[in-house]
This record gives sequence, structure tokens and C-alpha cells, in this order.
Amino acid sequence: MKYLAAILINLLFFANVAQSKDSTEIFEDAVYDVLENFYAVLDVKNYDKEKLRKIVTDDFLVFEAARSMDIDAFHLFLTQKDPNAEPLIHTSWQLSDHRLYLDDHSAHVSYMNRGTFQHGTTLRVTIDWMESALLVRKDEDLRIKFINANLISKDIQNLPAQKTD
Repeated sequence: MKYLAAILINLLFFANVAQSKDSTEIFEDAVYDVLENFYAVLDVKNYDKEKLRKIVTDDFLVFEAARSMDIDAFHLFLTQKDPNAEPLIHTSWQLSDHRLYLDDHSAHVSYMNRGTFQHGTTLRVTIDWMESALLVRKDEDLRIKFINANLISKDIQNLPAQKTD
């Protein structure tokens, strides 16, 4: 009877182990979570430079708009006001076609990104990029060290002015 109980306990244990995610899947999920968090922090309604600092490394670089930017330059880029457009009221990003490469200490992910930027009620800009990011482990967290954004297309829509009563 003891032998049968031991077999049943082992079967239950190994069944639970087989159903749980392995460390690679957990690491993959963490990479996607960091990317989602990055773009959530960039949202015009949420943006905060200090929140961004918690997601990126101290030596973070982004290559975008034909420029290499550290976090301070990127902050200025994100917060610049276009004198020819109404202020941003809505931003969104859709990431797709992920390709992920992992090792024990870092991750490289490439993906397609479609961003929509609504300026007041009169202008909507939709941009498609091909991007890649390098994430590294820092203590127990993953942080973004580098992002490269390559413009694919940009669609600018002038919208009819909204009537106000």
C-alpha cells in the first residue's frame, strides 16, 4: 500500500510539473510584459519620465527619426509640441509579428509596430515601423537597453473640423 501511495504522489507531482510553464516561457512572457508596459508608459495620457526610467537601463538608447537618443533626448523628443498641430489627445500602439531570441541574461525581440496619434479633432497620424529591442536582466527585472525603430510608412489624415454647440 505504501508503494502504491508513493507512485500516486509521484504521478501527481510530475503531472503538475508538466502542466506548469518552463522558465523559457516565463521569460518570454516577461519580455512581452516589459514591451507592453513601455508603450503603456509612452501613452500621452500616462507618460511620465520617471516611470520610463524604471523600464529602461541607465544607458538606454533609442534609434528613431534618424537620431540616436538617450533617455533625456528621448524625453525631449516625446514631449515636443508641434506648432502646426493641435496637442496630442490619444496615442496607441499595436505590436505584431514578434520574433524572439533568448539567452540566460538577455532577450532580443523584433516586431512590427503600428502607432496612431490623434492631434485634437483635426489630425490623425498612423505610422508603421519595424522595430527591434534588446532587453537585459537587471537584478530580478528585465529592462530595455536599446530600441531601433525603422519607419515603413506614415499616413497623415486631416479630419473635418468638429462643430461645437
